[in-house]
Amino acid sequence: MPYNEKVDNLLNLSMNSTPEEFAKSQVLNVGFDEEENVWEVIVKYAGSLETLRNKFPLIQSQELLFQYAILRIPQGLVDIVANDVQIAYMEKPRNLFFAGGVT
Repeated sequence: MPYNEKVDNLLNLSMNSTPEEFAKSQVLNVGFDEEENVWEVIVKYAGSLETLRNKFPLIQSQELLFQYAILRIPQGLVDIVANDVQIAYMEKPRNLFFAGGVT
């Protein structure tokens, strides 16, 4: 996937990493379903999510608040969906680690 300014740097890096780098990393593969070859991403979009679903019937979506959504996109469509005029920004989910304990 060519570098895309609308796509988070970590997602760009993940999509362009070698299979060896991808397999060894605890960060690059977050959000990727290897069995289905699908990325789960968070997007900021404009317009209607229904319009986006009609344009890309292969994606699954979960609407959030303030025109954010979680999309499940086949790997081959990530760049195409990211370049759509309705998509303002796309990023991959992050693992959350909690420091400290309860005392």
